[in-house]
Amino acid sequence: MADTQKDALKKQALPMRFDDGSLAARIIEAQDNERRKISRELHDGVGQSLVAAQMIIARFKREHSIADNTDLDQALCILDATLSEIRTLSHLLHPPNLELLGLRASLEWLVQGFEQRTGIQAYLEAPGSLPSFSPAAMTAIFRIAQEALTNVHRHSEASRVKLRVTIGLSELELEVADNGKGFADVEACRQGVGILGMQERLAELGGTLRVESGRDAGTSLFAMVPLEAGEQPPAVGPPDFTLRETVANILVVDDHPAIRQGLRTMLDSSPDLKICGEASNVQDASRLVRELRPDVVLLDLQLGSENGWSVVRNMNAMNSPAKIIIFSHYAEHYVAAAAKASGCDGFVSKSQGPEKLATTIRTVLRAPRPARSLPSTA
Repeated sequence: MADTQKDALKKQALPMRFDDGSLAARIIEAQDNERRKISRELHDGVGQSLVAAQMIIARFKREHSIADNTDLDQALCILDATLSEIRTLSHLLHPPNLELLGLRASLEWLVQGFEQRTGIQAYLEAPGSLPSFSPAAMTAIFRIAQEALTNVHRHSEASRVKLRVTIGLSELELEVADNGKGFADVEACRQGVGILGMQERLAELGGTLRVESGRDAGTSLFAMVPLEAGEQPPAVGPPDFTLRETVANILVVDDHPAIRQGLRTMLDSSPDLKICGEASNVQDASRLVRELRPDVVLLDLQLGSENGWSVVRNMNAMNSPAKIIIFSHYAEHYVAAAAKASGCDGFVSKSQGPEKLATTIRTVLRAPRPARSLPSTA
């Protein structure tokens, strides 16, 4: 029986087609750009406004010494649930953690979300760190994994699926394997929109696609992407941090005005914490770090179309003694590896209360700072 299934798998291998994909590539690029635009509108508009509303309610409860209030607590719960839905929709359209956190964290988020939404057990097997890729390559690999999981949900009747990423000497291989019913009609699979889209994405990268399946033998998809030599800038080890004043100066870097105003209202009520400046983009943030010499930089990772890691790079280059706390929508376990590797000093989720933020700032100020290096986006 095992030999019969193995023969079936070999017979159903689906090779990569090398058609001229220039028009299809432009269509895919246009779709990705539109998804990115809608995703950012949700994140920067609706999402940030909901966070600001949370801050206002939390401040109102604190200023009026309201410990328990059913209506206010229910409003906060509704806001939190709505924020979660907005984040999921935004990330499915175009996951910004591709640019911000890298490919591995994005695949981890994809697998966990897939299992939660579908009930199909999903696993990711991948090295702790992956090589650096261009944004186009990361997007292609992520979209192939996303489309493959969608096909598993729609067609396979599987109870389990595994994403496996392996790194060879010259290529990355992404395998998506399920334990479903498989398929016998190779030509029907070949003409599927999802498979064609994967082929076109890989053709732009010089990659290959192979699908193996057999009746009642599950399906395995293999996407191979060639590796290109990449260089990582050397790590910069800034001098140890010493608190200069009893009042800590904080630079807020966030592209949403309501968030910055909410943070100013929250932190300025603390006698030992003071916001010394605000920035909404990488250029202004880097300039103010140099001019104001803050003790702490409170940094959002998504600055409109810009990447918050660029602020970390610039601070490394100028040998800034300021400590960095990531202030983000993302769950901490997605951010932790990249933040730790880059030498950031703390993390606070935007969904957490003002007390957590103030406590984290004070804790970070007392702790020694690790050496920083360039954040990896792989």
